[in-house]
Amino acid sequence: MKNCMRCSRANLDNAVSCKDCGGTIFSGNPLPSTRSAGAGAAAGRTAIAVRYSAALICLCVLGLAGEVIGRQMRYQQFAAQLTAERTQAEQARADHLAQQDQAAKVEVEAEEAKDQSHMGDSGWLSGDLARERREKEWAARLNHEPQLAGSVLETNLLVMEQLGQDATLAAQNALERVALLASPAGSRVQIVPDGDGFRVRVAFMMSRVSQQEEGAVTKHHNTVTMRLEVEELSARLLRDLYRYCGSRGITHISVTCNHTLRQTVVPSGATAAERQQLLERAPPVPARLYRLSLDQSQARSVADWRQVSLSGVVHLCKVEYDGFPTLTITHGLLVQEARDAEGDLEF
Repeated sequence: MKNCMRCSRANLDNAVSCKDCGGTIFSGNPLPSTRSAGAGAAAGRTAIAVRYSAALICLCVLGLAGEVIGRQMRYQQFAAQLTAERTQAEQARADHLAQQDQAAKVEVEAEEAKDQSHMGDSGWLSGDLARERREKEWAARLNHEPQLAGSVLETNLLVMEQLGQDATLAAQNALERVALLASPAGSRVQIVPDGDGFRVRVAFMMSRVSQQEEGAVTKHHNTVTMRLEVEELSARLLRDLYRYCGSRGITHISVTCNHTLRQTVVPSGATAAERQQLLERAPPVPARLYRLSLDQSQARSVADWRQVSLSGVVHLCKVEYDGFPTLTITHGLLVQEARDAEGDLEF
């Protein structure tokens, strides 16, 4: 075999020119085996690389296909679960609506049956049954029966009335318990024997019965309006105390309104800065602000403490202490904390 010098193709030994490219063929070939081996090795390596690349491509395609299939399966499972939950919720809602419809139907049928029974009741048609029911309820209210109490205040009022009428309790003990129930929360009550009767002293905090009065602050802009409110609050407490404690032999009652104050002495010639400094140094303390009292002689003139007006109570009372002439309401001088000071209330 002869190889072509141009294209290295193998030809027959007797060939003069290459059958493929037409080039001249020589009889000798100096490196036939070396060229043939190098070309074969290169071709083998190329074929292996091509097959390896094809295998990698196939693996990548298979991996992507598996991921897509996995996502589709997970999505189908999620969609099936969501559909099942939605179906279950719709079924539960339908069952609930059916139960409501059934309950409403039963209620309507019961009302219709009740109305039908009333049509044959002469007492119901004539109104005698309603009149009898109202008379029973009114009699129960006049007797202050406990089952008719609809709030904590009404319950306390019934308890106070029962204590005031309980002859088995000691007079001082019953009077103290009733006074505590009738007074605002946190009040200080003192019962002192006075001859054949008792002197009742009550000290209460204004913030317990009036809004925006906690701490050394007030909603009032002047002492005139503040004094009027304190007077009304004290008169209302006096009226309640006499209403529920009057049968226990009270000779004298006094109620003292307390408020958190900053007590200090400001010299007449003090400047605004000095006044500010003195107020800042004064600690807030609970202190008496106003006290009303009422003796037994004036209290006897009231026939019914339920119907007496607050102005009538104020007219009968005596002002034992008035702290408003020395009280000063400042505006914007101090940042006050809206919390009452701790300590015993003053009588």
